[in-house]
Amino acid sequence: MTVPTTPHRPAAPAPARLGGPLAIIFWCACGITALPLAGLFSLVAGLGVGGAKAVLFDSFAGAGLPQQVLRLGLVPQVILFVWAASLVLLTVMKARAALSLSPWLLIVWVIASTYSQFAIRDAISPDGADLSAFAALMPGLLAQAGLAAAFFGYFKEGQRPQAYYTRGSGL
Repeated sequence: MTVPTTPHRPAAPAPARLGGPLAIIFWCACGITALPLAGLFSLVAGLGVGGAKAVLFDSFAGAGLPQQVLRLGLVPQVILFVWAASLVLLTVMKARAALSLSPWLLIVWVIASTYSQFAIRDAISPDGADLSAFAALMPGLLAQAGLAAAFFGYFKEGQRPQAYYTRGSGL
């Protein structure tokens, strides 16, 4: 007696999961997004809206060195916040746009961070930035550039990001 055979149907693709390095990146982006928001909400809770606004504007206003360094230091932080918030949002939406937008925003962060670090060094050094400033900043800048390049490659070639974001909403 022979057993009747059934036509073989291809197995459905496994659902895309947020796991591995992609999950670690996602949760780090959640932390980068949550920390400034928590600080801002704490400031508002402690001082009220008017008090928080006054403290923030007073700390950024002025032409003094502390205010200049603060403004220069916040530029890369704001860009990193935008990168993290967009990555969180695009990941939750499983939006295909994350594959191209997120790596490019990180590249913008590296450029802004590089500029800000040299500008801060130039502002605080009596004779301006020199070769020693370049030597002091290069290890960190090379690490940032290397990490951004790895992230760029992971989102372009990595199996998990390709599977996760291309099975999403199509945005």
